[in-house]
Amino acid sequence: MLLAVEVLIPVANASYNLEGSTVTGTQATPSIQFKASFFNHEHGHGNESDFSIKVAPQSQTILAGGKANYAVIISSYPPSPFRGDIDDKVTLALVGLPSGMNSTFHPNSKRCPFVSKLEIVTDSKVSPGTYSLNVTGSSTRGGVHFAIATLVVVSKGTPKADFSIEASPSFLTVDPGQNAQYAVTLTSLNDFSGNISFSLAGTPSNSNSSFNPEEVSLDGNKVTNSTLSISTDKSTAPGTYTLTITGVAKAGGLTHKTRVSLILTGAKTTLSVTVSTDKLSYEAGSSVSLSGNVTDPSGPVGDATVSIQVIDPQGTTIHIVYVRTRDDGYYSDSFQLRGDASPGVYAAYVTASKPRYQDAYGHCTFTVGASSTPNVVITKVYTTDMKWSAKSVFQPGETLMVWVEVVNTGADLVDGIVWVQILNPNGAPIGVYFHVGLIARGQTVKEGFGMTLPIDAARGEYKVIGFVSDRMISEGGKFLTTMQEKFNVS
Repeated sequence: MLLAVEVLIPVANASYNLEGSTVTGTQATPSIQFKASFFNHEHGHGNESDFSIKVAPQSQTILAGGKANYAVIISSYPPSPFRGDIDDKVTLALVGLPSGMNSTFHPNSKRCPFVSKLEIVTDSKVSPGTYSLNVTGSSTRGGVHFAIATLVVVSKGTPKADFSIEASPSFLTVDPGQNAQYAVTLTSLNDFSGNISFSLAGTPSNSNSSFNPEEVSLDGNKVTNSTLSISTDKSTAPGTYTLTITGVAKAGGLTHKTRVSLILTGAKTTLSVTVSTDKLSYEAGSSVSLSGNVTDPSGPVGDATVSIQVIDPQGTTIHIVYVRTRDDGYYSDSFQLRGDASPGVYAAYVTASKPRYQDAYGHCTFTVGASSTPNVVITKVYTTDMKWSAKSVFQPGETLMVWVEVVNTGADLVDGIVWVQILNPNGAPIGVYFHVGLIARGQTVKEGFGMTLPIDAARGEYKVIGFVSDRMISEGGKFLTTMQEKFNVS
């Protein structure tokens, strides 16, 4: 993927202070606006691959001084039964590892997809407690994704030798008559050794399944894999099928299960979830309220389960809860910050689930006290005509403005980059715009980007995605916040 950049003559692309009616000095000197376009020589527009990251098990318990093994599963995304390796090398890192612990990935970098073993070695003097492990993957294309697992350290007792089972991807979408494959990963916990066999339930009629190998061994092997293959028939009914994979240890009879979805085209599958806090910054001891909505393409989704996990600046989970959505798709939750809550940036992660749907994920951030790191949040993305009047329907050849409003409740973000990407009705990017500038503590800025639609622009719904990054992605920067909006071309 190449990034072509050209300088445009700036049009109404200044930064404004929205607090009161004061305009900053940048009003008199419009900033330079850049336009970037993505090119993919092999696949054409709109077919960029990404990756996902999952850690298994999500939680385990060990004695202080012991070792813990996790499987870090890197998969191609969106999942496809036809995609093999993608031209994207992913490098793994563990962010915020507590003192008294050391970590090693085997391997720590490889082309996607792959499975890495994460080994955590603890010191005998490490304090008992529950620790959050933030595993981050960074790709050569600039993508950054992460997953959080929990390690519980105890000072006495004998944690049971056991194993975990996980399958990826979590869902696959195929047409009736096509095949699907899932990677089944097993991890040894507390020095478990033994042979494990598999069984499968929930497959659709007129289909066949097999595991290769049918039995795996964890003797001296802390992480191992088997491949589950499902072959369907053209007569197999469309729908979303929940496949339950069971692993049984031959010695001792330990049994664990994991589930994946097989989506045969025609089923209602997609969930979306939003999350936000009632304020962007709080003081220690305050009450924090979170809320959001769960929807599918047809509207609100009631009785969905939303898991909420809040992480402090040190990566420790300070709040975790499960709630259900109302009939209108709305959910909410609140919790109390400790009186001695550390200042900094906190993150709330949500996962929305419901039978016959694929999971949806979202997150937001907020600050507590005087944060020493930036906390940038996009509060609004919208479109206008060139007179700055709100507008969401345009004609081919017409010029429009895309506006992004950004708030920073943390430390100054020097040379922060506000991005806008526009996708046509086919999902292909038709333009990427960005502006570089200071986003100061407590400041709300508004960036405007002008673009002219092609005369032959496709009719339909366009997507506008706003991002903020701390520096250029090609230089190791990362996206801090995102929001999307839509407009139509008729």
